[in-house]
Amino acid sequence: MKGARIFASYTKQAISEYAGNPLIEALPPILPEAAAIELISNFPQPVTPEELELDGATRIHCIERLKTVVQPFLLHLELESMFSLLVRRGYVGRNPTSPDTVRHLHSLSGAQRYHESFKSTADSFTVVGLSGIGKSTALHAILSLYPQTIRHERYDGNQFVHTQITWLKLDCPRDGSLAGFCQQFFHAVGQALGDQDYHKRHRHRNINDALQQMYQVASTFFIGALLIDELQNLHLAKTGGKESMLNFFLHLVNNIGIPVVFIGTNSMISLFSDVMRVARRSGSTIEFKRFEKDDEEWQFLVENLWSYQWCKQTAELTPEIFDALYEYTQGVTDFLVKLLVLCQRYAIQSGSECLTAEAIAKVSNAKMQILKPALSALRSRDPARMRQFDDLLPIEEQLIDMMSFDGLPRADRLALLRVVKTHTKPAATPSAAVPSNPAAHAALAAVAVEESQAKALSDQPDTIAALKSAGWITTDLFEFSPVYHKS
Repeated sequence: MKGARIFASYTKQAISEYAGNPLIEALPPILPEAAAIELISNFPQPVTPEELELDGATRIHCIERLKTVVQPFLLHLELESMFSLLVRRGYVGRNPTSPDTVRHLHSLSGAQRYHESFKSTADSFTVVGLSGIGKSTALHAILSLYPQTIRHERYDGNQFVHTQITWLKLDCPRDGSLAGFCQQFFHAVGQALGDQDYHKRHRHRNINDALQQMYQVASTFFIGALLIDELQNLHLAKTGGKESMLNFFLHLVNNIGIPVVFIGTNSMISLFSDVMRVARRSGSTIEFKRFEKDDEEWQFLVENLWSYQWCKQTAELTPEIFDALYEYTQGVTDFLVKLLVLCQRYAIQSGSECLTAEAIAKVSNAKMQILKPALSALRSRDPARMRQFDDLLPIEEQLIDMMSFDGLPRADRLALLRVVKTHTKPAATPSAAVPSNPAAHAALAAVAVEESQAKALSDQPDTIAALKSAGWITTDLFEFSPVYHKS
């Protein structure tokens, strides 16, 4: 994730621990909850009457707007408040105008291991939840409230040339390796600085050198918080790899003073059973749970998403439709968005131009078969089966394939080719053995020719009906054609 880069402007702080610290004074103000809700939420342009007059192929593009909706929940407010506190408290112990901070930075350059006067004020917390439940969306919305990089030049009338990276978000490598994480770290720092070659200047012969360089870079650029997503990938790490990486994170918090946010599925909780016990500051946990059908927040989300309809007939959100949406998504927000996108495509492409409970069931059975094992586990409410939810989910590539337009049957595609071949007249070309004769061409142009079939069809009172009757238009072209659907 890439954030904004700005030059520092400072705001005096009312809290004594924050006052006189340029790293904190350069941050955006602490937000009241009402302001946080306003900034976190994202409701794109509503459907307009003009859009409803567009042809179906164009309206299908409008449906993608659904994917940009961000509906704030109570957990968003809790997460925003915790992150705001985490970053600021972490900077309290790293005031760059303090001699202790300067000595600490000097010690990381190799002069000595750590300066004993440095006292970390960093903390950590954990965000867990089912895949597709909105963890990453929530974090992205909150991180967007902060510039990623702040460039300082002067502070309090004195020269103060520093670059501050407010946050850095990384994914744990799929193989859970510490070496892979180091590579991602330097890539992310370079991206935050706008230096695409930064990682090339930080290649190390061994992992210990790489880690030491990471400690120094994290301190030099005053990283406000390091967010590690997909932490459940540590389960795939080789023997000893899991402990090495978790100890690295704890070292960042306890000795370097960098706050860390751990993000992952519920399966990552077991990773902390041994290592986090010895952490000085284990922090708290925010759990994203799937919604129950009668949750008010789920109702808010469904109602807001339902208002984005590009079908010719706007459907009312009936109890039957509300029940169907929950039945085929089980309160998982990502599944809900995907289902609504697919249902609107179906309604437009099939010509029904209206969302119904029956259509929701049909689309789910036709296009979301791959999610059935995971949904069945949630529907069972059996704790043992529900713990298997993430293992039952398809891989990302399969989900992308599920949302693609490649459901068009091969037979339909071949039919398209046959239509083009039958009704398209190739342009006449002169024989290579006969020299071109401009005079003859002129004479031919003057000869009256028989009216083409296309011209005759275009002169009909109902052109569309005439084209369909002649076989020039087929209504069975899309992924939701009758050929595609299972009986």
